[in-house]
Amino acid sequence: MIAPTLSRYEEAISKVIDSESVTDIEQFMEELTSYGITDIEQLEDAYAGCYRDEATFCEDLMSDTYSSEMDALPTWVQYAIDWELVWHQTLKYDFFSVYFDSEYYFFNQNF
Repeated sequence: MIAPTLSRYEEAISKVIDSESVTDIEQFMEELTSYGITDIEQLEDAYAGCYRDEATFCEDLMSDTYSSEMDALPTWVQYAIDWELVWHQTLKYDFFSVYFDSEYYFFNQNF
């Protein structure tokens, strides 16, 4: 049996989800399509990473974006930030997540 040939877009999705399963790729592609991502350029522009949860994504994003500001905060303030709350009150309006295979894949909504 000959394996089906994947398009560039499908190959890019395969790399994002780390799976060569055509079923997985098609399922993930359907989910992305519901958010308006339909080609490789949109995927590359929107993809923000894969994380175990929303809180970890928020903490990494804010630490990367506001590195010097975060470092200037006292340690006790840094540890007191509720990153899940940051997701629900702020970042979920600029990003969306796709829960797939026990992980969250994050995408910028402004692609």
